[in-house]
Amino acid sequence: MTTQRVVVVGGGIAGLTAAYRLLHPTEAGAEVPRVVLIDSAERLGGKILSTPFEGRLVDEGADAFLLRVPWAIELCEELGISAERISPSVGGASVAHTGGDAPQLTPLPDGLVGGVPTRLGPLLRSPLLGPLGPLRAAADYVLPRRFTARRLEAASVGDIVRARLGAAVASQVVDPLLGSISAGDINRLDAATSAPILGQALERSRSLMWGLRRMQPAPAADDSGPAPIFGSFEGGMGRLVEALMKRLDGCVLRLGTPVEAIRRPGTRFAIDTGSEVLDADAVIIAAPAHAAAQMLPAAPDAAAALGLIDYASVAVVTLSVRPDAIDAPHEAGFLVTRSTGWLTTACSYGSAKWPNWAAGGDQPPEGVPHPAGDGVGGDGGHDGNPNVVLRVSVGRDSDDRHTRLDDGELRDTVLAELSSLPPLRGLCDPTVVASWRVSRWPHSLPQYRPGHGHLVDRIEEALAQEMPGVFVTGAAYRGLGIPACIRQGNEAAERATAHLASASATASP
Repeated sequence: MTTQRVVVVGGGIAGLTAAYRLLHPTEAGAEVPRVVLIDSAERLGGKILSTPFEGRLVDEGADAFLLRVPWAIELCEELGISAERISPSVGGASVAHTGGDAPQLTPLPDGLVGGVPTRLGPLLRSPLLGPLGPLRAAADYVLPRRFTARRLEAASVGDIVRARLGAAVASQVVDPLLGSISAGDINRLDAATSAPILGQALERSRSLMWGLRRMQPAPAADDSGPAPIFGSFEGGMGRLVEALMKRLDGCVLRLGTPVEAIRRPGTRFAIDTGSEVLDADAVIIAAPAHAAAQMLPAAPDAAAALGLIDYASVAVVTLSVRPDAIDAPHEAGFLVTRSTGWLTTACSYGSAKWPNWAAGGDQPPEGVPHPAGDGVGGDGGHDGNPNVVLRVSVGRDSDDRHTRLDDGELRDTVLAELSSLPPLRGLCDPTVVASWRVSRWPHSLPQYRPGHGHLVDRIEEALAQEMPGVFVTGAAYRGLGIPACIRQGNEAAERATAHLASASATASP
């Protein structure tokens, strides 16, 4: 019998994981199909990209993964790279917000879980909320239950936080934190899929803060301190992509190959790339939802539903600045409230946060490509570089102003915004910037609108009816972030494997 073939479209972390899992199934003795991995880009990794910047490997996209869920940790163990994992050298963050005559930085209050306060004391002590904000948050303890199970299904994150804790907590704490993860607006962000912990907390208690506290594990008996929340690698997140690529034994790669259409003229699928037509017994689409919609003219209902998923465009401005230009940071970075009107949404003190970015970091290996189209200034890098690396995020849902600026204009705008903050006043002098680059990610971050889970159900049901054997996976569907994409890649591989087994059993005499 001819070995069955699966085509995976999209080489980001979800597609790479799906291809890896097809080739390395968890079930002993499982049939291993032939795998073809197609990507329109000339490289694999999607939004994971670690490239040289002043003698260091610095991430242009995702720079860490969450350690409080198992999927990335387990994959790293399988790949044998767990020992290379690092954690941030510093923690904590502040919020840049309007205050008086000028923007200011205020530390986030303690006791946050999932970006949401769990204790009143830190709110009362924080100048971030003004005099009335903490008093409104205190009403959470006495307000009646407001969300039925049905209301929770349709609620945004903003709906829940405002109803329980008030507008100040929503705009000054939760929106900068949760909104920065997806470049989203918590007032349009589906609570059930973006922050399911909120609904789970309200099932335990009418008070959101009490419910969140009850969900927290008991503190460790030893005095080891809090476990790290995020992890990365000495060589940046690109190390995970590299390790996966080395384990794609026998996988056929087609890079720089866009898929024009996926059809099913007979019992098998035809994947048209414009230059060739590949046949397959199952297809996993790990491309963005808007790209997937264009590939499925033979599945109009699924394509229409895929087209309803919105995306935000973002960019990362990486700066190398003289250390005397900023006050030495004692935290990982800061977030920015919408009330500032800034393009900047967050700033990471990269050299303080990641030990491998600090002065004297390892020289990157030769031959690591840099993507075309990024603005780069300065004189390059050298060993033992004393400069400080800042990573500045711009762009969010309903704010694409950065897309209308060229790289130099975007750099200047970011510097003007940052230099209005007291610890960063030195950035008003452009000569303190030794090097810089702009990494643009157009239409890259999916937005989970209220009811997103039902929309994903609709997409999967339509595909099962119109093109059984085609599966979608990735950040657009059931979870953002690297671990969630790894989980979804594994699940897509399992569904494709089950489909192959079913098709094989049906074809057997």
